[in-house]
Amino acid sequence: MGMMDAHYRGREGFVHRRVAGTDVLISVGANVANFNGYITLNPTASFLWDVLAQPRTVGELTVLLTEEFDVSPEIARKDVTLFLEMLQRNAMVTVYEDA
Repeated sequence: MGMMDAHYRGREGFVHRRVAGTDVLISVGANVANFNGYITLNPTASFLWDVLAQPRTVGELTVLLTEEFDVSPEIARKDVTLFLEMLQRNAMVTVYEDA
């Protein structure tokens, strides 16, 4: 099972808020001890986080991104991959290998 087959879902305990015109992910609840602060999201990252409320594959996320934004599949896939890597580094996403 590689990254392309896995399903990803945003973890509970992080909320997407708009603060002073900027989209941010803020840690709430038990996560505050592990992740003190917030991550700023650009428009594509904000969109991806919102659709990660449901388990999604890299392929699904790429298609959704190309439908929402005027980007090529290649650029969309790169954005998706980078965003998922950032979420994984910060323990902000759940990965289902056998979904």
